[in-house]
Parts: sequence; C-alpha cells; structure tokens
Amino acid sequence: MGSFLTWLLAVWGVITAVFIVVMVWKSLIGFREADVVILDSLEDRQAEEQKRVIARMVTLTSWAKGLGIASLALILLTGGLWTYWSLTAR
Repeated sequence: MGSFLTWLLAVWGVITAVFIVVMVWKSLIGFREADVVILDSLEDRQAEEQKRVIARMVTLTSWAKGLGIASLALILLTGGLWTYWSLTAR
C-alpha cells in the first residue's frame, strides 16, 4: 500500500513539475505575442514570426491542459486511495 502511494506521489510530482515548466515556457513565449496590424509587405517577416509564436502557444496550451488534467487526476486518485485504505484498515 505505502509503496504504491509513494510511487503515485512521485509520478504526480514529475507530471506537476513538467506542467509548471510548460506553463512558465508558455508565459515567456506569450511575451513575444502582440496584436499587430500588418500594413505593408515589409512587415511580412514580422507577420510570419507572429504566426509561429501563435502556433507554439496553441501547442503549449494543449500540452498544459493535458498535463494539468493528469496532475489533478493523479492527486485525486492518490487522495482517494489513501482515504479508502485508511478507513478500511481498521
């Protein structure tokens, strides 16, 4: 029992750490995102850069959602198992 909960908590810690890294990375990339109106062809390079930043943001958002859901599910599972095993051990 105890070792399984320890294993679950270790996996939760790793997933949560990766989730935090992805969120920080997303916020740092988000600083480069700006609402820009492209008026002439000289700004096409800036428009392409903006499209790449937005594409990265979309990808990181999907990763963040998945990792956040996995982190929440693991901590709820761990808490539920710990509670169940504590109540039935008597």
